[in-house]
Amino acid sequence: MGMEQGLDYDKLLIKTDPVVRTIATELELFHGGDQIDIAVVKAPDMTKPMNRKRVEQMIHDFEHMIFGIGPKATQVWIREYQKYANITGAYLQNDHQSWVEGVYQWSRLFAFYKLW
Repeated sequence: MGMEQGLDYDKLLIKTDPVVRTIATELELFHGGDQIDIAVVKAPDMTKPMNRKRVEQMIHDFEHMIFGIGPKATQVWIREYQKYANITGAYLQNDHQSWVEGVYQWSRLFAFYKLW
């Protein structure tokens, strides 16, 4: 597995999108110091438990690399979704439709948190 640097919000969004200005303001007012965002290119099918475990292992490996400070220094949307799902019983029938519906309902409730 390799990592590349250079995925910025301005490369993901259309320049005229109002979110671009909002993100720029957020970064100016509430910068997080040495904060990085990681995007998984060609993410696996998360409806499959095996793939979720692979992603969790990748996150664990990243958090525990040399000079890392562990999970207290990371925010991962899947962890927050799993907490929500465990409380509400919203997902994990391990089929595509229940996963998509669960993530959609969760994102409608928590879209104001920047976890992705």
